[in-house]
Amino acid sequence: MNAEDAGLTGILRDEQYLRLLVECMEDPMWIVGPDHKILECNTAFTHWCEHFTGRKISKGDHVLLEGEHKIYADKFEVCYKLAFDGKDFKSVEDMLIKGATHYTSVSFRPIFDVAGTVIAVGCTARDITEQRRHLFRIEKQNSTLREIAFIESHKIRGPVATILGLEQFFNYDNLGDPVNREIMEGVKTVTIELDLFIREVVRMSNEIEREDKGQNK
Repeated sequence: MNAEDAGLTGILRDEQYLRLLVECMEDPMWIVGPDHKILECNTAFTHWCEHFTGRKISKGDHVLLEGEHKIYADKFEVCYKLAFDGKDFKSVEDMLIKGATHYTSVSFRPIFDVAGTVIAVGCTARDITEQRRHLFRIEKQNSTLREIAFIESHKIRGPVATILGLEQFFNYDNLGDPVNREIMEGVKTVTIELDLFIREVVRMSNEIEREDKGQNK
């Protein structure tokens, strides 16, 4: 085997290893040409597309299915256009799969030739559904905590101030003073109101605790 043949064999071997490496990736990976035809892709990409288009897409196919799947095409057509214009960016897409919303982060990277012309777009996708759902849970919990803080700083403070105000008029020297009875009735009414606010705070706190336990299961 001469040097030229040995070099060619090495290139083919390296290409084979590279293909095996790409196939081992759990994340979808694909390369799209200017005509929107898929130049290369891994099996993960084929399965990923099948989830929300119902069709397997592989090397040589039109990445936008010739516009046949409008929802899918509308989501990505603009992204490919931007990438072929030289933009390197990520897009978070929400996709309805088997009745549930899933979130995917998709990277679009222009591939340039030596002259600086975009000749293809390299793409990768990653499922970020759990991260997004976790973020939504945190946002919901923060909203609940803000509501709890509002109840504690506004709704509870009012009844407490009322009780303290009524206490100043309580006649300790003459417990039988008729005014004392009115004051106690007022304290009872305000205390019931205060109890309702406290119960609401406890309920919201328990919801946060249940969500945390459900998340950690």
